[in-house]
This record gives sequence, C-alpha cells and structure tokens, in this order.
Amino acid sequence: MGQKSKADQYGLKELIAEKYDGGKKTIVYVTEEVNEYLKQNGYKITVSREAVRHAIRNYEDEIADVRKGVEISKAMAEVFKDHPGTEQSEAMLMCLAQLVTKELRNIESINFEDPAEMIHATAKLTLAQAKLSQYRTQAVKALDKAKEKIKAELQAAIQHDPELLGRLCKIVDDTKVK
Repeated sequence: MGQKSKADQYGLKELIAEKYDGGKKTIVYVTEEVNEYLKQNGYKITVSREAVRHAIRNYEDEIADVRKGVEISKAMAEVFKDHPGTEQSEAMLMCLAQLVTKELRNIESINFEDPAEMIHATAKLTLAQAKLSQYRTQAVKALDKAKEKIKAELQAAIQHDPELLGRLCKIVDDTKVK
C-alpha cells in the first residue's frame, strides 16, 4: 500500500470536511484554514491544496456511498414490505455480505490494522445467514404441520359432507404466508 497522506497521518480528514462545509468554501480557503490550525497547534507541517482536494474528494465519495446505501435500503424495504421478517432479514444480510465481499476484493481499501475484526464480522454475517435460513425452514415446516392439523380437525368435524371438506382442505392447502 502507498504512503498515507498528511490528512490521514495527522487525523485532519474530519477537520478538512468541517472547514469545507459541504462545498460552501473553496479549496484554497480550506487549505489556508487547515494550515492555520496546524500552525496554532504547534505542528511544523503544512498541507497542500492537492492534499485538501484529495481529502474532500474522498469525503464526498464516502457521502455518496452512504446515500447509495440509504437508497438501496429504502428500495429493499419497499420491495419486501409485504413479506415476512425472515425474507427481509435475509435480503439485508445478503446485501451486507455483498458489501463486505466487494470491500475484500478492493485490496487497497482494506485497513490492515485489524484484519481479524473484518474476518470476524464476515463470519458473523455468514452465521446469521445460516441461522436465518434454518429459522425459515422451521417456519415452513411448522406451517405445513399446522395445515395438516387443521385438515385433520376439519375431517373429524365434517365427515357427513365430503364435498365441503374437499373445498375447505383446498383452501387450507392454497394458503400462503405473506
């Protein structure tokens, strides 16, 4: 990996973003303010306009990623609003797993200070997906068992009208959980 920028080394990214104020100030003005801050706090360094521009671009990229994530979440919530919670949870977990996989592929973006934490988070996502799948299977089995019990009780209660029993059993069989 390449050398860290001064903004990263000295933790200036937040200060630069704050001074930039969402684009209300120019890069030249932000550079002057950051350098003044460094001077007032005893640092013997300065930050170039290019470093400030780079930090601002990274900040704006992060904001765009967050906005995209919010849009994806809203779209998923809209698509799954009439579905059971397990389907919603599975979709969200799949989305999170895709994001982690995407980050793992982009080797330059990985922070190697604590790779165990990333691996642990990935393992937790995988375990959550497996458990959710297991819960879904259990719920489907429970629903099928409940349908069979209802049909058995209907058979016992309506022995004298087989046509009605057949129609009711068809209704029970066709019932799906939304």
